[in-house]
Amino acid sequence: MRFNTSNYRVITGKKGISDEEIRKSTGLSEKTFLWILENQYIEVQTLELIADAVGCTVAELSLPDSTMCNENCIEWHKDQVQATLTLSQRRTISRVEKLAATRPEECQIIARNPDGSVYAHIPVSWIRINPKRELTEEQREEMAGRLSQR
Repeated sequence: MRFNTSNYRVITGKKGISDEEIRKSTGLSEKTFLWILENQYIEVQTLELIADAVGCTVAELSLPDSTMCNENCIEWHKDQVQATLTLSQRRTISRVEKLAATRPEECQIIARNPDGSVYAHIPVSWIRINPKRELTEEQREEMAGRLSQR
């Protein structure tokens, strides 16, 4: 994810928060923190930590992808119950929006980016890898027969 260094400087300046205070609050090393500021790239969880330390939203500290990347990403760490999604595919965004509306305790949209992509949280248990079933012609006919008998 891209880090909005300019906005970070404006917000921390207004609030009188130093980089050192942010580093101590987040547990980031000086080297890592300087790399983020210089390169403007950041891991999602680190962005959330910095946003909490600054007292602002994730959206205020993130930049839209200037490469117009149409990637959909799912990120989670071992033993975590929450996954982070970055979505640009409209049909997937719509599905997550519906889930956020009907199940807000489990699914939250954290940020909406100017390019239309969204950043959201969902339970890791919702993530599935389901390869398409490959059936022989006989298996298809057998299934069709069972369905027609119902």
